[in-house]
Amino acid sequence: MKQLTENQLLDNWNKLLQLVEDTFEGERKEKLLEMYKFFEDRMIVAPASGKEEYHYCYAGGYVNHVLHVCETALEVSKTYEKVGGYKDWTDEELIFSAMHHDLGKVGDLIGEYYIPQDNDWRRKTLGEVFTHNTDIDNMRVTDRALFLLQHFGVKVNLKETLAIKVSDGLYDEANTYYMKVFDASRSLKNHMPYIIHWADHMATQAEFDEWKREDEDNKEEMESRLSNIKNISIGKKEKKPKQKHKDKIMESKHQDLFDELFGDNS
Repeated sequence: MKQLTENQLLDNWNKLLQLVEDTFEGERKEKLLEMYKFFEDRMIVAPASGKEEYHYCYAGGYVNHVLHVCETALEVSKTYEKVGGYKDWTDEELIFSAMHHDLGKVGDLIGEYYIPQDNDWRRKTLGEVFTHNTDIDNMRVTDRALFLLQHFGVKVNLKETLAIKVSDGLYDEANTYYMKVFDASRSLKNHMPYIIHWADHMATQAEFDEWKREDEDNKEEMESRLSNIKNISIGKKEKKPKQKHKDKIMESKHQDLFDELFGDNS
């Protein structure tokens, strides 16, 4: 599992706060900074998901994912215009929606959303690094996000509300009402919700690909180490018996590689 250093965690957190400073102003910025201050300790280390193969499942993954989606949303918005789409939203509205599409994953006013999985079988077999905290109220992530924003007095306009609400697209069946509409007069009046969903989905897929490539690299390293162990074992068997001195040297090498492979590499 990927691990960020303390400096990396703080650097990402400062980037998020700087984004608030650069994008918003007045009372809205003040209320946002108040909310981020309240969740600071929890948000800095929050993961973006609970399973290894999902996106950014590690301490600090939430902030990393939010920054990634903000960057991707700006690029998707530019591409949408380039191919002929009409942009009827501001960059402030876009960044606000991207920043808070997953806000519900920090939990509520009482407790965090994700807690470490303490069931060894589920960790090893299912890859569940984190699990949902059942001590807090059961809410959809986007519903909790909108609740938290209103609790801290952050004003959210209609475009932003819909963009946050349907950011998971049709992966959330509740969004069928908004996105799977066959009457054009009832379809979404602006396309920013689609931009946020596309950006989130694209960033998530890229993050999965990043995890997959890292996993393959680790697998190659492990196979290489196992091959070294095997070669030394074969070499040892080919040695003549009674060559105790050489056998001891070979045993020492075998032990060193065994420790490298299975020992504490942290």
